[in-house]
Amino acid sequence: MLNFAMRRISEAVEEEVRRTAFLEGALADGLINYSALARRLRPRLERQLLRKVSVAAIGMALRRLEPRVARRTGPRPKGGAPELTVRSNLMEFTFRNSPTLRAKQRRLLARLANRPDAFVTYTQGVSEAMLIVSADLERAVEELFRGEARVATLRHLSAVILRLSPAIVRTPGAYYRILKQLAWENINIVDVVSTYTEFTIVLDDSQVGAAFAVLREARPVADTT
Repeated sequence: MLNFAMRRISEAVEEEVRRTAFLEGALADGLINYSALARRLRPRLERQLLRKVSVAAIGMALRRLEPRVARRTGPRPKGGAPELTVRSNLMEFTFRNSPTLRAKQRRLLARLANRPDAFVTYTQGVSEAMLIVSADLERAVEELFRGEARVATLRHLSAVILRLSPAIVRTPGAYYRILKQLAWENINIVDVVSTYTEFTIVLDDSQVGAAFAVLREARPVADTT
């Protein structure tokens, strides 16, 4: 009977940890005061389990959960900081998908054949397509995509580009750790784009300096050496 009760408490505690912002990461980093957190969680857990639950039992469940959370969030990073690049003066266009959209994207790329410095990112989803370009290409985009249903236009954007190791694709929680550090500093992310070894974070111009400082000082996500 005791094992059944403890199993139910453990399940409820894990559910609370998973759905509470930043709590899982703090637990994995060993930053949690078990007794204080147990007292805070107890009222919610008692409502869920429909019985009284002791602080000691919740604390024990948290201690048992910590090593599992640490394994789930991935290995500790090592090596030097990731290589960072900033591209400023960007714009983002979002269009409804249409049969003609890809042809217009190809025409834009053809026009930029002699502009290797131009920043162009195109992503097509199920119902929308997103185009991020250097702001000096606004007139070209307006011309080439005329007639397409535009969802949104965002100006005054910049991108922070992280160059990462190929090991990133086999590192659980790698992107989570990057985004978590920015969220802790209340830095809003407009968009993210990734390739095999690059992770691009698009932000408002006003937040680029703060984001760059956070990422420059952050521990790397994967070995870049």
